[in-house]
Amino acid sequence: MLAVAVLAATVTVSAGWSDPVLAAPAHRTIAVLGDSYSSGEGSPPFDTLDPRCRRSSNAWPRELTRLDPTLSISLFAACAGATTDALNESFKGENPQLTQLRQLRPAPDIVTITIGGNDAGFSNVIVSCFTWKCFWDGKDKRERDRVNKELPDLLTANYRAVKAAAPRARVLVVGYPSIFPSSQSKNICKWLNSTERRQVSSLNSLLDRVVRRAADDADVEYVPTARALRGHEMCTRNSWVAPVGLFSPARDLSAHPTAQGQQAIAQAIETYLTRHDSR
Repeated sequence: MLAVAVLAATVTVSAGWSDPVLAAPAHRTIAVLGDSYSSGEGSPPFDTLDPRCRRSSNAWPRELTRLDPTLSISLFAACAGATTDALNESFKGENPQLTQLRQLRPAPDIVTITIGGNDAGFSNVIVSCFTWKCFWDGKDKRERDRVNKELPDLLTANYRAVKAAAPRARVLVVGYPSIFPSSQSKNICKWLNSTERRQVSSLNSLLDRVVRRAADDADVEYVPTARALRGHEMCTRNSWVAPVGLFSPARDLSAHPTAQGQQAIAQAIETYLTRHDSR
């Protein structure tokens, strides 16, 4: 009887030590590249050590590490106002983001990036909506042509460059969330009429589709966040997006997710990682 008990205890201990389910999850590091939609613009306070890039303590990359303690940020290079040029050229006094990535030791496990919105001039369209009308001639052809014709090759080439700069890392291209109300009945902004709302919503969606196709062409992962702010878009009664303003600091925050919006985006990305961690 004693031998049986000893054998059972031995089996239990042995199974516990060898069971991969009980093993601690592997720690992973993240390098964060891109523009204001990764730096956390829209949700102050911002880092004071180097305030030019307006990196928020509430930015979704930092919220992501709170949701998943196995993740930590080893490089936070995302910078407000960045275009794709900032990946390869100095911006706001900082080294090119890809240079920072290449020099990172040890290399990160995951690289995230949001980029393209500033190349498309999206923020200028929104300010134009607020001050006069979204498109000076009433048509959005110029902006749509820019997104359709100029961005695809530009984004694909830069995503491939990110992949080459960190060849062992998972590259996650994070999409842009929809920031306008899904219907005019939810819109409380008097400066955005029904036609304009449909135009800017369509442009927002087009940009995100182009980002997704470019990620596919570059053979990197795309993380959808289009629905992260659903029901809480700009101009809704319980908005998680900073309202448009014409003067600093409100202008800088305009049309960017607030702290609640950052949390929602982090949750969408955490859900994606949980579902795709086998990759």
